[in-house]
Parts: sequence; structure tokens; C-alpha cells
Amino acid sequence: MKKYSRVLAGIIAVLLSAGCTGLYAAAQSDDSSKKESVSASADKKDTSNKTDNKKSSVSENEKEKQAKEETVYVITDASGKKTKTVVSNWLKNPEGVKKLADVSELTDIENVKTDEGFTANGENLTWDTEGGDIYYKGYTDKELPVDISVKYTLDGKEISPDELAGKSGRLTVRYDYTNNAKKTVKIGKKNEDIFVPYLLATAAILDTDIYSNVEVTNGKLISDGSRQIFIGIALPGLTKSLDLQDNEDIEIPEYVEFSADVKDFESTTALTIATSDIFTQLDLSDIENADDLEEKLNELAEATDELVDGTAELYSGIKTLSESSGTLITGIDKLYSGAKSLNDGAKTLESGASQIKDGAKTLDSSTCELQRGISTAKSGSSSLLDGFNRVNSGMSTLKKGSSALSSGLSDASSGAKQVKDGAASLANGTGKLVTGVSDLQTGSQQLAAGTKSAYDGSTALKTGISQLNEGVKQLAAGVENLPASVQLLLDGSSQIGGALTQSIAYDQQVLAGLQNMLANYEPGTPEYENINNMIAAMNASLQYQQGAADGATQLNGGLAQLKDGTDTLKAGIGQLSAGMSGTKEQTGLVDGINNLNSGLKTVNDGAAALNTGIGSLSKSSKELNNGAAALSKGSKNLSDGVDSAKSGAKQLDQGVDSLNSGVSQLSDGAKSLDSGLGKLDSGSKQLKGGTSALYSSLVELAQGTTTLSRGSAELFSGVGELKDGSGKLVDGVKQLENGAKTLKDGMTQYKDEGIGKILDIYNNDLKDLIDRLDALRAAAEEANSFSGIADGVDGTVKFIYETAAIEKADE
Repeated sequence: MKKYSRVLAGIIAVLLSAGCTGLYAAAQSDDSSKKESVSASADKKDTSNKTDNKKSSVSENEKEKQAKEETVYVITDASGKKTKTVVSNWLKNPEGVKKLADVSELTDIENVKTDEGFTANGENLTWDTEGGDIYYKGYTDKELPVDISVKYTLDGKEISPDELAGKSGRLTVRYDYTNNAKKTVKIGKKNEDIFVPYLLATAAILDTDIYSNVEVTNGKLISDGSRQIFIGIALPGLTKSLDLQDNEDIEIPEYVEFSADVKDFESTTALTIATSDIFTQLDLSDIENADDLEEKLNELAEATDELVDGTAELYSGIKTLSESSGTLITGIDKLYSGAKSLNDGAKTLESGASQIKDGAKTLDSSTCELQRGISTAKSGSSSLLDGFNRVNSGMSTLKKGSSALSSGLSDASSGAKQVKDGAASLANGTGKLVTGVSDLQTGSQQLAAGTKSAYDGSTALKTGISQLNEGVKQLAAGVENLPASVQLLLDGSSQIGGALTQSIAYDQQVLAGLQNMLANYEPGTPEYENINNMIAAMNASLQYQQGAADGATQLNGGLAQLKDGTDTLKAGIGQLSAGMSGTKEQTGLVDGINNLNSGLKTVNDGAAALNTGIGSLSKSSKELNNGAAALSKGSKNLSDGVDSAKSGAKQLDQGVDSLNSGVSQLSDGAKSLDSGLGKLDSGSKQLKGGTSALYSSLVELAQGTTTLSRGSAELFSGVGELKDGSGKLVDGVKQLENGAKTLKDGMTQYKDEGIGKILDIYNNDLKDLIDRLDALRAAAEEANSFSGIADGVDGTVKFIYETAAIEKADE
């Protein structure tokens, strides 16, 4: 009997070694509802390893046939109710054909390894390949061949999973399996119902801090000290298929169960693997007696021994992976530290860029003031140059005057003599002069009062015109850059409109992706609500952005009208400025008022001087008679003074020559100053353009540093999540190592258990048993696909159920 028990051990080894190692990462990441590409990556890694192993096992003389391998991942809640079914398919293309035919009932099909696509005609698919294999996944709501039901009983009373978290007491967990794959076949001369022979293996890790005093039905409990691993085996429907319902000596398990004392209960995810592949190896077509059957079972037992060796190698490899996970954690810690430094540096860079931008704005503003100052200095230097031209002209006149003075003094010498002769005649006319001067004084006083009023009014007018002219200049300077500023606003508004258009298009793509994701979840689930909330937020954002885009369009129209208005304003102010300051052809209002004020000042000064002079004249005329007598005596002194003046006039003429030379040098310097200020004015305009460009560039730099800061913050956050997840990865690898060790240790024990009881029926009805076993083998071979398979293609399929954990609510 022991030799037949190897059949059950071989079945368990096939199931556990094929499914457990890669199941959890693939199913869990696909169920995360966040990034289904994770499960696709798991599919890629799993199937690529299979490719190498399969190809290496094909001999040079053996031609491999096109085949399809399906792995069906069934995600269930804690009670065993199905919530999602994901199917991962591997189409093997050993002949390297370019068009690979397939049949599939799946939806949302996605190539998980390459960019190669397919065309569909109903359920018939044709994949475009480069001669290699195809790996794809999809989804289905199709009925499963086996359903799982999990029941929880606490202290003798059934309890729901939601109520169980955190409870304590004696707990019983029972897994019931319902085989839905029933077929009608001919057994002997009768038609009878059999079930496709699925073997199910359920495994769960039981934390020793929570579970104690564990008892197992139809399974085994293995402990490594810190954890206990429960493994149960069931073959639902096999008892009826073998017609053993009335045989009390043979009991084939159709459920598994464990009981334990639990404290503050919570559970981890449980995994169940279902397959019928093991029964396809039972070739009973040439068996005529029990010895032949025993020989076939011996062959199957030898294959089981090889699987035992394989599980030992599997444990060794996973142990190496566990030991290497520490290096991974160290690397992630360094990555986290580097990401933190990057994030801190990006924040500092963003702050510095903002300060530089503000400084550049101040520099740009200061450059405007510098440019205006240089322009004013240039205007002043031009006026200075004009003044020196006038001085040069005056020096020429002064030179002529000094020469004339010298000549006049010669004539004065002779005139002095004539003065002496006319002094007598002067005395006679002084009487008449006194009378005339009195009348002249009265008129002079009236003239002085009138000219004083006219001059005061002219001065007030000059002040007002000067203030008006300064206001016009400031207005002209302010308007000068206004069209360019409005153009910058118009360009910025256009860029904002374009950016909003791109943002709306991108958000619409994101919204479509969220709506596609929403279809994968049932209403009421947390994932469904989260994605639905994201869709609502995205719709609100799109509505806001569309309103902003419409506003940007209206703003562009208003700015365009504003730009036309500023151009017109600039032209009008230019004409006003020309009227105030004047042109080469026409004197401006300011210069005209200044000339009028200067003239009135001269008249006023002259009238005042005239009035004063006439007063003096009146007094002097009275004294003139007295002075006339002394005139004769003074004429001699006059003659002497004229001679001295002649000598001084000569020295004056020489000084005028020196002054003329100095003025010429000063005039040349003024010309150099005017030329230098012209170059400085041109350079200041270039500097203004450079500072404006610098400020615009620094604005872009500040925006870029802000984007960098946000990106580095997201990177830092993501690395933090990676760092947190790495600990869970190590824990998962440790659990995987423990599970592999348990699998290795338990394989030998399972080799001798399970199927032996079935052999008791051989001597009673061997032919009927062989017919039933052959029918089960045929049914297992026909169950080679779940989602569809093309004609002439070999297929295999296995089912992996992930039953959700029961977790306590966060406190």
C-alpha cells in the first residue's frame, strides 16, 4: 500500500512547487487596484523563466508543439466569495511563426511582455509576433470549475469575517470546495456523472502569537518555531466519481479544516491551488490487471521522487534570496538618504532662484532709471556744447571789444580835452535838465510798476509750463515701454491658454484611464469609491480649467485692443512732447515762454534801473551845476586816467587771448563728453534689453526650480514608500523561505499518505475502477483551458485562489 501513496505526494508536489513560489506577488499586485502593470511584470518574470526551462528540456531530435499555458488568479474575500478573476496566458511559439492563432473569451487583453498586438474576430485572435512567445493577461466573469466557501466558528457559534477581527476564543476555520465541472460519461454499459478531478491544496501561515493548540483535519501543521504553516488537501467530487459514497472504509477529503485557540485574532492571506494535471499522467489504456496498475503507479511515484528533489533545490534558492534581501534593504536606505538630500537641495535651489529673480527684477527697474538719467545727462551735455559754442562766439566779440576799447581810449584821450571845453556849456543846460528829469521820474515810476506785474505773471506762467513739460516727459517715459509690456502680457496670456489646452487634453486622458479602471471594481468597494472620487475631482478640475481657458481667450482679445490703444497713446504723447519741447523747424512752447519771461525780466530790470537812474539823475542834475565847476578841474585828472586805462586795456587784450585758448580746450572737452554720453546712452539701452532678457530667463529658471522641487519631493515620497515596502518585501521573502522549507520537509511525509485507501477497492471491481480512472483521466485532459484554446494546440490550466486576510481596524 505504501508504494501507491506516492501518487498523492506527487500531486501535492506538482501543485505547491508550480504555484506557491510566484503566486502571492502576482495575485496581490494585480488586486491592488492601483497599478495592474505590477502583475504583468510578475507574469513576465515568471514566464520568461519558464521559457528558458522549457527550451532547455527539448532535445535536438524532438520537435516542440505549439501550446498554451493558463494561470487563473481568483481573488476572493475572506468568506471565499469571488471578487475578481485575472487570467495570465503563455502562448508558446516553438516554430517561430509570425502569425500566432489563439481563442480567448477574456476582456481588456494586454500584452505584458512586448509591444506586439493582435487582431480579433469575435473570440478568435491572431497575434503579430517577431517569432517569439506571447504573454498576455485579461479578465473574465466566467463561472469557475471549483468554488471555495470559508466558514468561521468562534466558541461553537458561526461568526462573519467582519466581526471576527480582534476577537479571542476557540476558532474553527473550514474550507469547503464545490466542484462545478460535472460530465456525463459511459462507465461499462451505463451513463454516469463524474466530476473533473481537481486536486486542491490550501495553505495559510498561522502566527504563534495569535494561534495556539492548533488541530488540523485533512491536512498537516508544520512549525518552524515562530510560525505555523497549515496545509490541507481535498479532491471534491472524486468520491462520487469513483462511486465510493457507500464505502465506509475509504474517505476521500472534500474539505479541510483547522481549529485553534486565538488571541486578538487577525489572519494573513490564504492561498489555494487547483489543478487536474496530475490525473492526465494516468495512462491506463493497456492495464489488464492489478500488477500492470501497480507498475504504472510505481512510475508515477518515481516522478514524485524527482519533484521532492526539486522542492529541496527550490528551498535552497529561496533561502539565498532571503539572505540577499539585506543587501537590497541597505541599497534602498542609501537611495532614501540620497533622495532626501536631493529634495533638500531642490528646496534650497528653488529659494535661491526666487531671490535671484527678485534681484533681477530690481536690477531691471534700476536699469530703467539709469537709462533715463543717462538720457538726461546726454541732453544736458548737448546743451553744454551749445553753450560753449555761444561762449566761443562771445569770446570773439570780447576780443573785438577789447581791441575797440584800446582804440577808444586813444580817442578818449583827445575827447577828454573836448570835455574840458564843453564843461562850460554843460553848466548852462543843467537848469533845464533838472526840470525835465522831474517829469521823467514820474513816468518812470509808472512804467516800473507795469513791467513788474507783467514779469510776475510771466514767471508764474513759466513755472506752470515747466511743471507741465516735466509731467509730459514723465508720461512719455512711462508710455515708452507700455506697448512692449502689453505685448509681454499678450504673449504670456497666449502661453497660458496653450498650457491650459494641453492640461485639459492630458486630464481628459487621465479621466478616461480612471473610468476604465472604475469598470474593474464593484460599486461600494473602497477601490470603487476612491476612483469614483478621483473621477469627480478630475471632472471639477476640467470644468475649472475650461473656464480658465475661456477667460484666457477673452483676456487675449482685451490685451490686443489694449496694445492698439497704447500705440495710439504713445504717438499722441510724442506729438504733445514735441509741441512742448519744440523741433528744429519750430520753437516749442517751453522755449517760447522762457524767452518771453527773459524778455520781460530784462524790461522789468531796465524799468527798475531806469527809475533808479532817473532818481539819481534828478539828484545829480541838481548837483550837476556844482559839478560843472569842478569839471574843468577834473578834466585834467580824466586825461591822466585815460592814459592809465590805455595801459590796462592792453593787459585786458592779452588776458582775453588766454581766456579764448582755455575756452577752446574746455569746448573740446565738452564735445568728448557729449560723444561719450552718446555711447553710454546706447550702451544703457542694450543693458536695459539684457536685464529684461535676464529677468525673463530667471523667471523661467524659478519656474523650473519649482518644478524640480516638486518632482524631487515626489521622488522622495516614492522612495520613502519603497523604503517602507522593502521591509514588507523582506518579511514576504522570509515567509516564502519558511513556506519552501515547510514544503521541502512535508513532501516526504505526504509521499506515504492519502491515496492508499483507494487501492482497497482494486480486488473488488478492478475493471470498473480502471474505467472510472480512465474517464477521470480523459476529463482531466479535456479540461486543458479555461478562457479558450485554438484547435490543435496543447493546453494546460491551473487555478490559484487568494482568500483575503482578516485585519483589525487601525486604532
